[in-house]
Amino acid sequence: MPSSIQSLRLPEELPDQGAFVLKDLVCFNFYRGWRTISEYYRTRLSSQISPQGTYVLELLDTQVGVDVGVIAAALEIDPSAVSAMLKRMDRSGLTRRAVMPEDRRHTLVYLTDAGLALRDALREEMIRADEDLKRYVSKDDISELCALVERIKVAAKDGVA
Repeated sequence: MPSSIQSLRLPEELPDQGAFVLKDLVCFNFYRGWRTISEYYRTRLSSQISPQGTYVLELLDTQVGVDVGVIAAALEIDPSAVSAMLKRMDRSGLTRRAVMPEDRRHTLVYLTDAGLALRDALREEMIRADEDLKRYVSKDDISELCALVERIKVAAKDGVA
């Protein structure tokens, strides 16, 4: 009887039908793309912050607070996911939160001086990484990707996807 390690199949050993079916799935191809792009930026950024964290930093200011709901809407993710990310960023000293004075049900997020310094450094790294990637991805490719994502969002909203 083979051991469990011996019975594992490597991706290149998958049956043609299995590999064919996966590569035909929209979700699998977006997963592959997401994993690849996340790894690309993770290795290109000098910080321990995730690419998603850099997006949050880009939305924030040191003087003007941004509502957590606004951040969630801008990133198109659930507010609870933003709150979890902000908790880590608060602990790292990159952001600070304050209850909105006129409506205590809302929280405003501010960039700290450390967050500002990191954002500025990461912005340069992100721009360089993006420029390098654009040697392989044209403006037309990016436009096509954006259009595809919008069509998928419509389909998901309509309950088709």
